[in-house]
Amino acid sequence: MEIKIPIEIVELEDNSFHIIVSLQIGSIEGDFIIDTGASVTVIDKLTPFSYEPLDDVSEINSGGVCGEINEVQLVNITALQIDNHTIENIHAAVIDLQYVNSLYDKHLQRRVAGLLGSDFLVRHEAVIDYGNKELTLKVSA
Repeated sequence: MEIKIPIEIVELEDNSFHIIVSLQIGSIEGDFIIDTGASVTVIDKLTPFSYEPLDDVSEINSGGVCGEINEVQLVNITALQIDNHTIENIHAAVIDLQYVNSLYDKHLQRRVAGLLGSDFLVRHEAVIDYGNKELTLKVSA
């Protein structure tokens, strides 16, 4: 089944755009950057959400665009809500997004809860329609 989710295109700085989608994990709702360059979905460690640590691979290394390497914890999110749809068993990395949030606070006076990475986008065969400002995902019925 295909679902269409509204997206927001924000201009962080002149000619610097991000695509934002609103997600809900449990009772926590937050903005996530759709990041095709992020290999995994990421949640800011300051976002208070419920998760299960993954036992098989609990830590990986993360590298940012500036080359810094950080240790992160991999977790499983039982379910997340995106628009009116529930998607179950999402793996994510929990990391510090302070740098990203400092930019968002400075330019947009808002914060992001995480990054929706290529793992999620590939799994759900995501298509970004910039003209109609929507994200199409394939999900099980």
